[in-house]
Amino acid sequence: MSDTSGRKILVLGSRWSGKSFIIKRLEDICSSPKTAVDEFVYTTPTIGKTLTMMKYKRSQTLELHDIGAQLGCLWKQFYTSTHFDKIMYVIDSTQPWSISLTFEQLKEIYEQITIKPKNVLLVFNKTNEINSLSKIALIELLDLGSIWNGEVEIIETNARTGANLTALLEWLTR
Repeated sequence: MSDTSGRKILVLGSRWSGKSFIIKRLEDICSSPKTAVDEFVYTTPTIGKTLTMMKYKRSQTLELHDIGAQLGCLWKQFYTSTHFDKIMYVIDSTQPWSISLTFEQLKEIYEQITIKPKNVLLVFNKTNEINSLSKIALIELLDLGSIWNGEVEIIETNARTGANLTALLEWLTR
């Protein structure tokens, strides 16, 4: 892949997991690497589909397709009929009550995606919050070993504090 190519990424996740907030923070990093993480950022829940285009390091173009959680019943139409280079699935580490739904969604995605599991990223968001589950607990509760057998990558982030968002950008562009 040349330096001037782009990536088409499908962004999925449960309600209030922070998909839009992560995208906004990534946009801020791409436009100005010195963005203050303590400034207030207002986002609204995604209704339908949102397309965000950004350039990273002047030559990498990212096309992020955020599909709202309310359209969960239609996600299959996106990840089976449209070509995406990668899928990013955002999980709120402070919502243990959403784990069973998340497990079912991840299992369905795994069984039906046309891209390789190494091009799927699970983002455990809101880590380091007071009530967040650890990475080990999330892996166990989501039974990721039975779904992906270690073939999927995981990055822990906190969009509010900016933790690991640069690592997330690096993964999206490789």
